[in-house]
Amino acid sequence: MIKKDNNGLWKIKNYYKLGILLIVIGVGIRIFMLVYYYITHLDPSLSWGDILINYHTTDSMFTGEWIWDVTKLEYPPLTLYFLIFFKTISFGVFEVFVFYAFILELLISLSFYFILKKFNVKNRLFVLGTFLVNPFLFLNNVFSPINCGYHITDSFFYIFLLVSLYYYPKEDKTLFYLFSGLTMSVKWFTLPAAAYFFFKFLFNKNWVEVKKVVIYIGIPIIIFLITPIFYLPNYLDLYIGWLSSAEESALYNPPLIVKLLLFGAVFIGYMIFRIKKADLLEITFFSIIVMFSVLFWRRTYIRYLTPLILYGHLTTKESIFTVDIDFKIARVHFQTGNHLLTYFFSILGCIASIAIILFLWI
Repeated sequence: MIKKDNNGLWKIKNYYKLGILLIVIGVGIRIFMLVYYYITHLDPSLSWGDILINYHTTDSMFTGEWIWDVTKLEYPPLTLYFLIFFKTISFGVFEVFVFYAFILELLISLSFYFILKKFNVKNRLFVLGTFLVNPFLFLNNVFSPINCGYHITDSFFYIFLLVSLYYYPKEDKTLFYLFSGLTMSVKWFTLPAAAYFFFKFLFNKNWVEVKKVVIYIGIPIIIFLITPIFYLPNYLDLYIGWLSSAEESALYNPPLIVKLLLFGAVFIGYMIFRIKKADLLEITFFSIIVMFSVLFWRRTYIRYLTPLILYGHLTTKESIFTVDIDFKIARVHFQTGNHLLTYFFSILGCIASIAIILFLWI
């Protein structure tokens, strides 16, 4: 699969076979982690972590308390509806709920292949394989040495994000807008993109696209993020809590005005210097960075940036720069494209995540 060419340079000769190998490894380690979680948690003293919290997230809805707070109702209503659905079909067995979290993450990861195909990415199986064994993705969505690494609510977000990306290459962006709006309604990681899309087309005087953005992104946001203010008890506490409070998993909780100024600076800076030239794909993923500037203060989680891995693989810059070093005993030559850089930055993300964990908890 990896051989020397006539110039003595090491190159990948069979991307297909290497891709299949990486996919098998990626699926295998996920199955191993599921078995590992089930076996280790035969000890009832061990915590299941976020997945157990998600299992009980909607409890206060049925007691009539409606507590919009951490470990309680801390997600938008559409996410809560999904949690209720999966808890219902778990039939009161928590371990079944855990299996749903596992299978959702696995199927979502594998379905990325169809997005790569839509974007005409070369060596798709190889790219999918590198995606499945990406350390940052694995650390944030699967792995945990002490409890359980599944985040089922993030899976709900990825479902709609991937569907929106599936329709992105089409000339008519109607379905892309619709599923983008649903993505924002499940989790607000990409919410700033709604405003960016609107202003981009407004500046370009593209009234047809402005209308589509308002209708197909606006309707899901109105239904799932705004109208609940009028019929769900204490719903505004959700937004107030995310903006004003912080948890033990936060490095620092600055005044609200500082958070808003940082958010505004990032949001407006991008709008001034980049919005006209940026395509809708770039805008979608940059909006995650914009929201990160706010969410970071509530919980210092680098994993909020995990979806950027998708963007790294969907861009088409196969050769960003080339390194060619000729030693006396060996010659090093490789091209650094978007896939390699994505993997490199993923490793940096892992290092940053581990450093924050060590700083906060040890």
